[in-house]
Amino acid sequence: MPLFIESQFINDDCYLIGTSPEHRWYPVYCKPNKEKKLSELATQKNISWYLPTFLHYRMTRGHRVESHIPMFPGYVFLLLNRQQNWQVKTSGLIIRILPVTEKTEQQILEDLNNIRKFELISRTQPVKVRADLIPGKRFIVSNGKLKGTEGVIVKIKNRTEFIVHLDFLGCSLATVHAMDIL
Repeated sequence: MPLFIESQFINDDCYLIGTSPEHRWYPVYCKPNKEKKLSELATQKNISWYLPTFLHYRMTRGHRVESHIPMFPGYVFLLLNRQQNWQVKTSGLIIRILPVTEKTEQQILEDLNNIRKFELISRTQPVKVRADLIPGKRFIVSNGKLKGTEGVIVKIKNRTEFIVHLDFLGCSLATVHAMDIL
């Protein structure tokens, strides 16, 4: 049975993303607004997928509406073997599958697990995705919810933020109130 990963389905705070024999996690760049369709296709084809989301609120006709929106618009992460890779490529839902080698696979797993931690934090405090590189001294968190995560603490406009850079996507995850999670 494949493992389907999406924030509304998983309540286990300790859940970590792992590997499977003859499979690799691939970042898949979808056509605009097709992330959930690709996730549905993956479910139908018994392909494990991860669509990191965070809670978003908007007002519609005077009512507060809650929805889950993708952290990285256009990206779904799929655990694929060769045959499944071809099925996804011919689905008509994607633009491209980013290449993953044995060397980059470990970094992607580490980044996916960091994304998962931020996804869990987003349930209790704001998290934002930043499309930039953050200079500064790197360190590894030794306690708290992000134990083992490497990142940077920065001070921006009287706010302290904890920032983790995702090399394979070229963007960063940041959360405010950094001292509350460390």
